[in-house]
Amino acid sequence: MVERRGGVLVAGAINTDLVGRCARAPAAGETVTGTGFAVFGGGKGANQAVAAARAGVATAMLGAVGADEFGRQRLADLLGEGIDVSDVATLDGVASGVALITVEDAGENRILYVPGATLSVAVERARAAFDRSRPSVVLMTLELPAETLLALRTAARAEGVRIVLNATPEPVGGRSLAEGADALIVNETEARDLIGAEGGDSSWEDVVERLAALGPAIVVVTLGSQGALVRTVDGATIISAPAVTVVDTTGAGDAFCGVFAARLAEGWDAVAAAREGVVAGALAVTKSGAQPSMPTANEITEFRKRMSER
Repeated sequence: MVERRGGVLVAGAINTDLVGRCARAPAAGETVTGTGFAVFGGGKGANQAVAAARAGVATAMLGAVGADEFGRQRLADLLGEGIDVSDVATLDGVASGVALITVEDAGENRILYVPGATLSVAVERARAAFDRSRPSVVLMTLELPAETLLALRTAARAEGVRIVLNATPEPVGGRSLAEGADALIVNETEARDLIGAEGGDSSWEDVVERLAALGPAIVVVTLGSQGALVRTVDGATIISAPAVTVVDTTGAGDAFCGVFAARLAEGWDAVAAAREGVVAGALAVTKSGAQPSMPTANEITEFRKRMSER
């Protein structure tokens, strides 16, 4: 077994987010006049990589962009965060990923995601990225092709590297990957989609047990403003979220995942890592845009300090 360099290898999408703000999102066939527009770096994988890097750990990215202006700018963004992009492919003839995001004044969002180059990341690149970066934790979304994620999971398991799976954006596709993951992270909707539970009949305690039955020793269900429910072999723990003023919820889950993985890479236990992740998610919703809202380690520490003094 080769020596680990440490840090986090993130596998996922690198997108450009085109964000329109409005009082309320339009219904089918309806036009609503917006109140603002902005362009941000995005993609769940890239957002999580930024969150991990800002949390203070070495971070590498596995993904792909097109040979277009969006792709060039997103690579510059990641490099500016100190993220290793050696394993991000730049592909001719393929558009970079784009997300069209509508954000209501109340903070809720609706997202149309077009993967573009993300779906071109090959199995061989995943294996090479793992061998080169030698991480302590692999953090993956479901944005890359299934066979590529499976190859990355196989490589990580063979070396005893911890695997954190954020089963998004289409959680049903994550059932087989969850079997080999050390930690599974989902939000409320994804949790029920993953286990096939309909409506709200099952308690969250029952939901996390059913998710744990898929294989992961650690299950986290993020509950928005209510915080998160963490299930380990020692039982379930509810972590409350601090009250904040919500501006944009787009990056909250990614902030949680990136910081959670970063703290696991530093040797924290799952509950402590999740507490840090909940604070990161709370801070993220206080700013516009996904990547710009990812908090730094100092911001998290200062916020926790202020909370303890109240």
